[in-house]
Amino acid sequence: MAKRNSGLGLFTELPEDETRPISKAQFAREVGLSRGRISQLIGQGLPVREDGKIDRETALGWMEKNLDPSRRKAVPIDGVEDPAPAPHSLDGAPSLKDLKSVHEAVKVKRAKLQYERELGKLVDREDVERVILTRARRERDTHLAWVMRTAPVIAGELGADPGDVFAVLDRHMREHLEDLSKTPLEELENAKRG
Repeated sequence: MAKRNSGLGLFTELPEDETRPISKAQFAREVGLSRGRISQLIGQGLPVREDGKIDRETALGWMEKNLDPSRRKAVPIDGVEDPAPAPHSLDGAPSLKDLKSVHEAVKVKRAKLQYERELGKLVDREDVERVILTRARRERDTHLAWVMRTAPVIAGELGADPGDVFAVLDRHMREHLEDLSKTPLEELENAKRG
């Protein structure tokens, strides 16, 4: 395989000879599909040679004619400019250049996300949710413990029944915590920025 610089700081493998037959796995990599999907397409009629290899141009022509164009159109990818539009076949299906451009854009996006993860700018969503839930439970328990510690002190200062003071404080604290639990995190983030 020859390599070329894609202009985005990443290297892209390009076939040295686009006319020679290739393996199903290599074809899957080139068009950005899984090997399982290529096997499904073979079952639907994607041409394969007797030796099990694939003629690239024949297979790409078959894909352009037989796959639903609406399912193959490029979609914008956050943070990566859409590839320049390439010529389409007469039926409006994306060309090989379209497919390669979208595939490259996805590779760039994945590389960017991996780089940000390595820098510590990205964290796993499940880890964040677990930390938030743990923190919320700890704060809830701390507030309820405060009520238990404070009710007798307030009752002593007011000369009131400690049980009555505790009941009133506990009810108000639980209502307050209930209101907090209904506040979406986005609203809290927006309030912090505003």
